[in-house]
Amino acid sequence: MPKVAVIMACYNARPYLPDAIESVLNQTYTDFELVIVDDGSSDGSKDYVEQLAAKDRRIRFDCQANQGQAAAANRAIAISESEYLVRMDADDVTMPDRLEKQVAFMDAHYEVGLSGGQMRRLGTRKRGLVSNLPLDHDSIVSGLLKNRHTMSNGTTILRRKMFQQVGGYWQHTISEDWDLFLRIAEVSRLANQSDCFLDYRLHTQSVNGRRIVEAQLYNEYAAALYLLRQAGKPEISFEEFLQNHRSQHWLRGPIFKLDALSIGQYREAVAEIYSGQPLRGYSRLGLAMLMSPARTARRVINIVSKNKDT
Repeated sequence: MPKVAVIMACYNARPYLPDAIESVLNQTYTDFELVIVDDGSSDGSKDYVEQLAAKDRRIRFDCQANQGQAAAANRAIAISESEYLVRMDADDVTMPDRLEKQVAFMDAHYEVGLSGGQMRRLGTRKRGLVSNLPLDHDSIVSGLLKNRHTMSNGTTILRRKMFQQVGGYWQHTISEDWDLFLRIAEVSRLANQSDCFLDYRLHTQSVNGRRIVEAQLYNEYAAALYLLRQAGKPEISFEEFLQNHRSQHWLRGPIFKLDALSIGQYREAVAEIYSGQPLRGYSRLGLAMLMSPARTARRVINIVSKNKDT
């Protein structure tokens, strides 16, 4: 059994699958398998992966009716038996030495249950600047509890035993990574490496703001559950959390929504800038700044400061 299972949940990603799969198969580290579960695609993704799996024994493939990325990832992990689980989205491109560096890091840091790395945005015309995610456990957890993006799911590697210990991804169809990070943080350590491991592809589907507000609420729900567990109190349902959230934050409700929507504007702005539409992109970036000055400025400053240092 390979030491590493690269887990890929696929839904209607046919235009990007060749680059994503090739970037995994061309790794400098070779003791791995690529486990792909198609989540009810209707664009030919299933047939494409089936053909590849028939020719390359490193690829294991299964499919299911559309249930969401978390369910597809849970199924892929159940199929595999490897010691390490690596997340990879079906539209991204991973660096050729990613597995080599991440396995070496985890082998050398047994106290770490889950780790990630840096990523950069990939548009249709060019790549963006490298992210500046924090490296140490305390900073990562502190950021997650404040609903800040301190770990990129597409760059993560985790120990199977830790994933099983915390019960896998939750049943909700959104923010499953946020909840998993925090639950693993209760039984182990989190870390990020300074290396860039992933080109995060920006396109219409990836930056769609339709569920941005919902995602931010579920991020805060995951943080609320973490704090309840830390205090030795029983967990609450999302409906109970939502009622509490509305009663406690009714004054800042519109501000919360604007802040969440600014994330969608920021992502679309970056996508447009890196896809040959700078005028629209920078105009949209200005709109994101107006909607949420602090969050947008913090994102821009963090990325720029990282790349000045390097």
